[in-house]
Amino acid sequence: MSIHLIESELQLFDTRWYKIIYVCGSVNHEKQYSSALNIPYININLRLSEKLQNIPKSNYPLQVGDMLNETFSQYHDSILWLGNIEILFDKQLQQHPVRLLEHLSKRFKLIVSWPGEFDGKALIYATPEHPEYFKCSELEGKIVIV
Repeated sequence: MSIHLIESELQLFDTRWYKIIYVCGSVNHEKQYSSALNIPYININLRLSEKLQNIPKSNYPLQVGDMLNETFSQYHDSILWLGNIEILFDKQLQQHPVRLLEHLSKRFKLIVSWPGEFDGKALIYATPEHPEYFKCSELEGKIVIV
């Protein structure tokens, strides 16, 4: 069962510098998995869009990391499950989603529901012709295919 793959990776978190797992494949069960593992689920699109509406767009790139750090700090849980992360690919934010999440994973243990695919070498979001297309083959986190 897929949840067992996630559990086994969680046991290795403390041995890693970057404490992040990317869950790829069918992310339809992300809330069920987070609930079964007793891990808080955070809808990044919702949380970040609520915070961004109060600042000028020109400040988005400077604020995103701090906003996520502040959001995660509100939870006193040792692990957080991040879903609905599509906003991180928005060009207005000027972020590299993988680097941003890896940086945050030095402080917080993160499970990320990846909204794209893993091709065996790279995490991919969208298609090459899409304006938010993203591909990253240099990553520090672990990949779990569900």
